[in-house]
Amino acid sequence: MVANSGNNKPTVEEYHSSLESRLGYRILLGNARHCGLWAKGTLWPFPISQAQRAMEEKLYQRLSLREGSQVLDAGAGSGLVAAYMAEHGLLVEAIDLTPAHVEQAKINVVSRGREQRVSVELGDYHNLSRYREASFDGVYTMETFVHADEPREVLENFKRLLKPGGVLLLHEADVHRDSPVLHEVLRLSHCQNMLRAGTYEEMLATAGFERIEVERT
Repeated sequence: MVANSGNNKPTVEEYHSSLESRLGYRILLGNARHCGLWAKGTLWPFPISQAQRAMEEKLYQRLSLREGSQVLDAGAGSGLVAAYMAEHGLLVEAIDLTPAHVEQAKINVVSRGREQRVSVELGDYHNLSRYREASFDGVYTMETFVHADEPREVLENFKRLLKPGGVLLLHEADVHRDSPVLHEVLRLSHCQNMLRAGTYEEMLATAGFERIEVERT
């Protein structure tokens, strides 16, 4: 990814490497890099880790891939999602463009005994030339596609890597309202690709994906 701070917008690495970001993720999200899934009507959100595991389970169920399937975790963060997928029998190639994340992910994967099923490397989903065409049964993002500088290019990369009949799963947020405060938060967190409802379907279709399903929660 090309770093560009000319408009006072942090790069992804700058955002995730900042003290505020690192403390926030550690204190609020247990050092995970994604939010949780709570049942409707939940009044007490703790422990947050339980909701995070529920979100990971939802991602796994939506992938609906058999044991031994090869998947790409595009933006692995601290590696907790990749480790969860490995616990369910998937073989995971995990990449992240923040060196600190890569080191954390490697530690977390080993601590969970999943190093035989998860490979963690420094990488950017804007350039996936290291992987040959049609090499994955599935590709997923967990709150990372929002950081893409060139989202259409990234989707084309994913399409190239998927085997015929392969699955792309984007677990992301979209925007349903305009707000100056919201836009400032998105700028500071390098989420310029937080798209309006309906935009994802259009981009996926343009990139050549078929049987597009959208589930909003």
